[in-house]
Amino acid sequence: MLIDTLVQDIRFGARTLIKYPAFTTVALVTLALGIGANTTIFSLTNQVLLSNLPVDRPEQLVILRSPGDKSGRVSSDGDGAASFSYPVYKDLRDHTDVLAGLLARYSVSLSVAGQGQTERASGELVSGNYFQVLGVQPAYGRAITSEDESAPGANPVAVLSYGFWKRRFGGDTSILNKTLEINGTSLTVVGVTPPNFIGVQIGRTPDVFVPITMKLQMTPNWDGLNDPSDYWLAIIGRLKPGLTPALAQAALAPQYRAILEGQLPLMKLGRDGQQRFLSMPLVLDPGSHGRPILQRDVKEPLLILMAMVALVLLIACANLASLMLARGAARQREVAVRIALGAGRWRLVRQLLTESWLVAIIGGGLGLLLAWWVLDALVGTLRQNVGAAGLEALPDRTVLVFALAVSALTGLLFGLVPALRATRASLQSSLKEQGTSVSDSLSNIRMRKALMVCQVAITTILLIGAALFARSLDKLNRLDVGVRTDHVLQFSIAPELSRYSPAQTIDLADRLRTAIAARPGVQSVSAAEIAILADSSSSSNTTVEGYVATPDEDTNVGKNWVGPDYFATMGISLQSGREISERDAASAPKVAVVNEAFVQRFFGGRSPLGSHFTFGAGDVHPDTEIVGVVKDSKHANVRSDIKSFVYPPYAQDKTLGELTFYVRTNQDPINVAATLRQTVSQHDANLPVYNLKTLTDQVDKSLFNDRAITALSLCFGLLAAILAAVGLYGVMGYTVARRTREVGIRMALGATRNRIVWMVLSEVVRMAAAGLAIGLIAAYALGRLVESELFGVKSNDPLAFCAAALLLAMVSLAAGYVPARRAAGADPMRSLRYE
Repeated sequence: MLIDTLVQDIRFGARTLIKYPAFTTVALVTLALGIGANTTIFSLTNQVLLSNLPVDRPEQLVILRSPGDKSGRVSSDGDGAASFSYPVYKDLRDHTDVLAGLLARYSVSLSVAGQGQTERASGELVSGNYFQVLGVQPAYGRAITSEDESAPGANPVAVLSYGFWKRRFGGDTSILNKTLEINGTSLTVVGVTPPNFIGVQIGRTPDVFVPITMKLQMTPNWDGLNDPSDYWLAIIGRLKPGLTPALAQAALAPQYRAILEGQLPLMKLGRDGQQRFLSMPLVLDPGSHGRPILQRDVKEPLLILMAMVALVLLIACANLASLMLARGAARQREVAVRIALGAGRWRLVRQLLTESWLVAIIGGGLGLLLAWWVLDALVGTLRQNVGAAGLEALPDRTVLVFALAVSALTGLLFGLVPALRATRASLQSSLKEQGTSVSDSLSNIRMRKALMVCQVAITTILLIGAALFARSLDKLNRLDVGVRTDHVLQFSIAPELSRYSPAQTIDLADRLRTAIAARPGVQSVSAAEIAILADSSSSSNTTVEGYVATPDEDTNVGKNWVGPDYFATMGISLQSGREISERDAASAPKVAVVNEAFVQRFFGGRSPLGSHFTFGAGDVHPDTEIVGVVKDSKHANVRSDIKSFVYPPYAQDKTLGELTFYVRTNQDPINVAATLRQTVSQHDANLPVYNLKTLTDQVDKSLFNDRAITALSLCFGLLAAILAAVGLYGVMGYTVARRTREVGIRMALGATRNRIVWMVLSEVVRMAAAGLAIGLIAAYALGRLVESELFGVKSNDPLAFCAAALLLAMVSLAAGYVPARRAAGADPMRSLRYE
């Protein structure tokens, strides 16, 4: 019986929606935009922040961290506390009975040669129990096992990811047990991972997995496998059933302390350094979502965008509730007739809610299609600019459930109150010939105006948020990064992945610089070990001649090994002294150029030329002469703070393995891209060229997060403004129609057209002013939630507030002016006869 009446309600609701196409179209478009925006952002949020790793019982995984002062080399992708040495990992793995398993991994860049081509790929060095601890079974072949971690260099095997296997080898299973040249070493392919396995870090999908004992072969110029002071491994553990991270952390503390005490004699530390070393705790963080690297960078922007689209949906609901109130008033006679014929009130409420839910479900379906289309473009852009590999554009089951739930909730939000009010009609007044209850109409008008004030308030918050992000991006775009980015093309090579020694890499770099400089259109060329503005950096503690550091002082400075003419090529002003030049060869005395921040910190502003420093602390001798001072410039990214920085010549880098070249041209730099590839190929046809782009494009990529959140917030703010304008227009159109006789009487008594226009606009002004006041107060209170994402702009920035208020005022007046002009242009005689 219930199903039959439900089907009847759906049929009746569908006929009603078809009968009123204008209302249906507006409602569906409004919902599609609101639900589509929410589904799009939720899909990204779900994949990045909410989804578990596709492994066995991910809730049992924990991330190991050890915050504190580490003495030695620390390599990390964002959190140095999560880096451990291989000897410490082995001690923990082999002697703990607290955890069910403990795996280790490290990201590496690979050069894969096979089937006549060489390709750059992403890889991971993994412990022998990596797949076992994760509970991942290979799709083909076998996984890496503990037997593949027997001794350094003794296990030349590899497992391919499913995606790389399909992309590179077309899904050909005959690749199993064949060899590939990976970083100049022959590795036998023994397996392929399952399709859904993406590694242990959201946003990074390794192409190839290699045993950790092959480290020296995969990173030829850096071993560190058995060095207790070389921190480079990320460790993930699996809890035993019933054990919490807190309990496991407490149980592991004595064992970790004992391991540190055993490592202490190998460390060259003073008494204070020893105490700090031994005081490092071992922390276990939940690891069901994997290593939180991408999450750390995009968590706040995603949550901000999620809040913004939720507000957009609230505006859409308020708009539709206003429309439903108007429809309810128009259908009071219909409702009264049905009640008179015996229909119960709750039966009618259910009917009206069914109509609302029908609109919501159809609108949600359209929103899902819109989200799919937007996600396809957005995910592709994120993969390219943020390195967010593994994100999918196709909504999964969780997203579909979310879209359905939001649609159902939306239907309830905008449908329930209008349904209750519509079925509260007075039979006597509703069944009269004119069919409208004056009291109900007044009540509906008040309700619609209240909804309109809420819409304006929410729109104000969104517009101010968009204005703040726009102001922040403008500040970043105008920021002087200390580098002249125009007419510069960059590209990178990694000769160490092709078995070049540091000396051979230096020789190749010198020959490439000479060859590129001779090309037509090239003004200057240089190279650096680390690409600038690419979120990559290197630093070291430093001992400066004549400077006495306090015991707890952080003497770390940034560093980048650069080639001759680097500062001239990059447009970094030389303040005093000289540049790095050709004479600064490997056998020449050690030299370096420093920036102004270095001079101010260690020399108090006096000239450092001729003074010496060295990397490291303790019993070291400053042997590097400072030969030049350059202007401060940004290095890691546009947002990074200026820090003390040194530039030694790359020719004196004993571990040089990769370089980024910078070529300044007197024409469009893209025109010489093919020439640069050809030049590299002439020197080594098997050496892949990557990151070929203009320096301007690199700056844009560095600002991608800011551009994305600004663009999306502007879209949501403008969408909210449009919805608010539609709502204002609807409310005022309904109000003007209701007051037609009043307008006719006023005009008959001598009211001018301007007076009528102002009569209507004054109501718009009152609603907009009330909503604007509430919105400004709320935006001021909520502004601090987004302040961490802003650059050079406070959350109470007056320009942003004024711009949002001005735009909203213009939108409100424009939305109210059309009904006002219509009222003022009406024929008084026809208005007097209006019923």
